[in-house]
Amino acid sequence: MFKLNRKNGVSYYTIPAFEETGLVKHGFSTREGGVSEGCYSSMNLRFHCDDTRENVLRNYKIIADTLGMDYKRLVLSKQVHEDVIHTVTEEDIGNGIMYENKFESVDALITDKKGIPLVTLFADCVPLFFLDKKRGVIALAHSGWKGTVKRIGQKTAEKMKKDYGSDPSDILAAIGPSIQECHFEVGDDVAGIFMDEFGCDSAVKYGEKYHVNMQKCIVKQLTESGIPHDNISDCGICTYCNSDLLFSHRKTNGKRGNLGAFIELI
Repeated sequence: MFKLNRKNGVSYYTIPAFEETGLVKHGFSTREGGVSEGCYSSMNLRFHCDDTRENVLRNYKIIADTLGMDYKRLVLSKQVHEDVIHTVTEEDIGNGIMYENKFESVDALITDKKGIPLVTLFADCVPLFFLDKKRGVIALAHSGWKGTVKRIGQKTAEKMKKDYGSDPSDILAAIGPSIQECHFEVGDDVAGIFMDEFGCDSAVKYGEKYHVNMQKCIVKQLTESGIPHDNISDCGICTYCNSDLLFSHRKTNGKRGNLGAFIELI
């Protein structure tokens, strides 16, 4: 349900259901096509690490150019595994890219303003894309295990309904590359939290250890918010299994860069 594209040495995923609307520019980056080296090779979008700021800025410009976006207008979130959703306006243009990130806690971004590209960052956590194809509203959410339990995906959909009058039947949602059940091993305490919140089928035992299916939990949230199952694109791509193409925090014990989800109304 996601398509891998290659352009001028840059690889990135797009969502066919979003492309068909003609309403947005969007994409999800891979490791390929940037200028960073070592464990950050090569399209690293992570600031505040051992990679140089110059490399990271260059990577943002490369991927933004590839997607047809102006990297100086990007708006980055400030992800702390909470459930804060920020409504983006023109005042936020350049946040986290042209000047230091002013947000204290923002794990989801939402806007109905054209020409403002939203960005959230990942390296195993679940990227969520939203598009109200009737009212012209977009959103991105960063749903790690804590955000998934806090139902940030569902809260983003609810905010689209409350603030913009979105009809859930008009909302397209997509679940991007992230660590899948095959490698998301958790302790009994975390497994218990998921099973209490989402039901016993949200965690299964592989031998003696529980593995959680965050994507299944997110689909449940989104359908509970009224989004039809047919409107949800789940890519099924595991970052851990595909760490040659995608950054995985767990696979590399934290020695990695960041991938980016990008979306902009046109």
